Amino acid sequence: MRKEKRLCYIQPCQANFTKILKIPKGKTCWPTFQLAEAEKLVFSGCTSRQIYKPMFCGICLDKRCCIPNKSVMITVQFDCPEEAPIKWKMMWITSCVCQKICNEPRDFFSELRLL
Repeated sequence: MRKEKRLCYIQPCQANFTKILKIPKGKTCWPTFQLAEAEKLVFSGCTSRQIYKPMFCGICLDKRCCIPNKSVMITVQFDCPEEAPIKWKMMWITSCVCQKICNEPRDFFSELRLL
């Protein structure tokens, strides 16, 4: 066994999901979504060489949480100002699921605070 670090990008920061996601009438959950445009990823002031269109976990309007269900690992190369390029492994979400057991709805990090 070995310990590794990876980047995770579960939801875009400061996004208003009620404007991005149009949950159909009669439904309470939209488990996954993508932004309309591909974007470069940014990490610690470094920018990815390629543009990406990642899959994100959506929202549930009831008391469920939407979390990653399936993912793969990809390697992303970042160009950094005044430094050599770096490569980081990143969790690439392929699907999310809305689950009923949820400490704080819409808070992905609530379980980490229990540790």
